[in-house]
Amino acid sequence: MSETPTRTPFWLDATFAGSAVALVILLGVAMAREWARPPLIAQRIVPALGVVDRCEHCHSEDTHPGEMLTHHPPERFGCTPCHGGQGWALTARDAHEARPDWERPLFTLAEREAACGRCHLSGPVPGAPRLEVGRRLLDTLGCRACHALPGAGETPPGLPLDGLSLKVEPAWVRWFLTAPENPDGPAPRHRMPRFDLEPDAVEDLVAYLLRPAAPLAAAPEGDAERGRTAVATRRCATCHRIEGRGGDFAPSLDLAGAKMRPEWLVAFLRAPHAIRPGIDMPEFGLDEREAADIAAYIAEQLVSDTGETPWSKAIAVDGDPARRAEAGRAVFARSGCRGCHVTADVPLDRPGAPLAQIAGRTAAERPPAADGEDPPDVPAFVARKVASPRVFDPPGGPAGVMPQFRTTPDEAVAIGIAVAALGGRSVPVEYRRDTAPRPFAPPPGVIADLFERKRCLSCHRIGGTGGDLSRIPLDGVGARLDRTWLARFLEAPTTVRLDQPERMPVLGLSPEEAARLAEYLSLTLDAAWSAEPVPVGDATRGEALYGRHGCATCHVHRGQGALGGPGLDDAPRRLRPVYLSTLLRAPERVPNGRHAAVRLSAGDAADVAAFLSTATAPATVVPATAATGVPSAD
Repeated sequence: MSETPTRTPFWLDATFAGSAVALVILLGVAMAREWARPPLIAQRIVPALGVVDRCEHCHSEDTHPGEMLTHHPPERFGCTPCHGGQGWALTARDAHEARPDWERPLFTLAEREAACGRCHLSGPVPGAPRLEVGRRLLDTLGCRACHALPGAGETPPGLPLDGLSLKVEPAWVRWFLTAPENPDGPAPRHRMPRFDLEPDAVEDLVAYLLRPAAPLAAAPEGDAERGRTAVATRRCATCHRIEGRGGDFAPSLDLAGAKMRPEWLVAFLRAPHAIRPGIDMPEFGLDEREAADIAAYIAEQLVSDTGETPWSKAIAVDGDPARRAEAGRAVFARSGCRGCHVTADVPLDRPGAPLAQIAGRTAAERPPAADGEDPPDVPAFVARKVASPRVFDPPGGPAGVMPQFRTTPDEAVAIGIAVAALGGRSVPVEYRRDTAPRPFAPPPGVIADLFERKRCLSCHRIGGTGGDLSRIPLDGVGARLDRTWLARFLEAPTTVRLDQPERMPVLGLSPEEAARLAEYLSLTLDAAWSAEPVPVGDATRGEALYGRHGCATCHVHRGQGALGGPGLDDAPRRLRPVYLSTLLRAPERVPNGRHAAVRLSAGDAADVAAFLSTATAPATVVPATAATGVPSAD
């Protein structure tokens, strides 16, 4: 007999059903609340920079181009220090655009490049070429003369002007102040801007600058023909244009006899650094007779054939000289001339705002443009100001004093980027990078005195320091050149690099000075590879290799070849065999090694080096003077 199954109590079924319904309701409520919950915000906090960035909520590291994040990881730098915007905003609009409580939108391209300069304080910056150009222009244009510039030296970029009346004629000063961009001005490279002065203001300045000074001793009588020879043998045309030919590194001397006084020339040629401190011109050690001869040549020959000069028509404006001189002093001070040029009775008072202050101005703090086209950022504002200094002058208000510089549009933007880099919050020390080469300084004593008097670094670069007249820096010169040859060359330079227009001037070094300087350069500016043994080469095989590889296409050797590179006739006396061998097989190891035409095996390089090092033919002599007696710069 089967048993009847026990029925589940109703209350238990009801309880189970109610529990199931409640669970479904609870799950639904939980899901609805979760659905309504705001999404989690990706947030990056960098305490060292005071950064709270939420940019990565929308932007992925994968979308960042290049290898920038390898060197600038977001966990250390965040995003807004380089890109701008409001990092803690919760919407794209608030993050990217200017808002009533947050004026700064995302950086423009120029601002992003400027942002690099807040950590990279000097030297080349990868990805920011205009920043480096702008910094260089801030220096060469002398912006520190009118604007305080962090890290800039206090030495005025221009020449002192006391005693100018002893040097030049008034008409030339008047003409130059009217249009300093004239090609017959101080030098093609000079960067003095145009001030657009009224004729009365120009005449006031002329009276002030040419105020009487203690007279110089009368110039001794010189011989113009001897002076012409001295100018040629000293190779003055390396830097100066003379009789239509020569360099543009220094002022043109084509019409120097019509503007400069002979007694000043004699005094200057004998002691240039005493009369013009800071000038790039070396001291040549001229005696009084040679200086007088050069002054006579300039006075007699470097004049206009017709007697007319570009400044002949610069007519003086009448007026009391004393009153004009006093008014000129006020113009000199008001125009900020003292920032570049020292005069004894005008103190330094920069008329412009500090550049860091300009960089920190917001759009509301910058003056509006007269034409209504307000620049969108600091780089554009500065570029506009450089290109058109009067565009931000207030209508009906006083005119600004900023002069008109001769810059290209690209240079103006580069200046703006460099100025903008001075703004923003200062970064901690551990973020700062200073990659500029350490300035080269010769050791105190005789060597330092020679470097100073002969102005070696005006033309040559060592360790990134120095001038650019010579295109071959002196780094590694001790590994390249024989010390005895170098001493003879410093005493009496000869033409070596026939492919270059520059020619080293004759500096008047004594044999002892030349030997000391050659010793220092040879021992100090050496290279590690110069101590490596040189394999013994086969000169006969090297001669065949020299012809096979077409070396005569660029070099003169044994009187044969082209003038496309250094002459090789004197290679046994001039070039060290280890240098020749290394340059031919591994030019990348040689400082400033430019020999890219041929890369030889070690054996072939040793053979060619042996051939060049054992040549016995007399050296090819290149005259230092052309037919006119003036060194050729062609």
